[in-house]
Amino acid sequence: MIKLEGIKFIDISYIVKNKMPADPALKLPTLEFFSNEGVNGQLHNLEVISYCPHTGTHMDAPFHIDTNGDSIEKLDPTLLIGPAVVVSLDYSDRRPCVITADIIKKWEKSNIEIQKGDAVLLNTGHSKYWESGKEEYIEKGYVCLSTDLAKYFVDKGVRFVGLESISVDGPETGTEAHKILLGNNVYIVENLTNLDKIESKRCITMGTFPAVKGASGVWIRLLALV
Repeated sequence: MIKLEGIKFIDISYIVKNKMPADPALKLPTLEFFSNEGVNGQLHNLEVISYCPHTGTHMDAPFHIDTNGDSIEKLDPTLLIGPAVVVSLDYSDRRPCVITADIIKKWEKSNIEIQKGDAVLLNTGHSKYWESGKEEYIEKGYVCLSTDLAKYFVDKGVRFVGLESISVDGPETGTEAHKILLGNNVYIVENLTNLDKIESKRCITMGTFPAVKGASGVWIRLLALV
């Protein structure tokens, strides 16, 4: 493991497994071994992993909501690397909850301003419901974005928005927040965790993703450097 003096690495992504909260319409990952026999006396394991990429900690590509939008392999592989602002709002007991532009503007006045090129990590406390399953994490409501906040992030020139929920959209907005953000190259990372372990208001995010041709989303492994 790489150790840099004075820098702490925090993994803000989930371990992928078959039993994790997800929209029931989505296929949860399955892992099937088709070979575990030795070759010339050497053991090897080979498996097939089948999954919908919009489960676990993942990133959406514009193609997710626009058939003419870019798919994953066309995106800059460095877009998850760079400065980030951690916006802490304890909404874990307020479900469902829609975060508006006014809420973020008020937070900025009391804390720090979001700059062009920043990622925004929304630490709302919702990740505490992940291990409780779909009912607690999804069906009882989750934290999402209003359309005016999506527009505000576009205007601010945000690099990507990351949150602890399954979607930036709630039932009230349909897919509008997705369309506003992805339609303006503000990328979306959903199902983050451990944001409460980031003690500073600023950090560096580091991660990337496989170039899967034609994919609308992809699992990611994302780190926060503080």
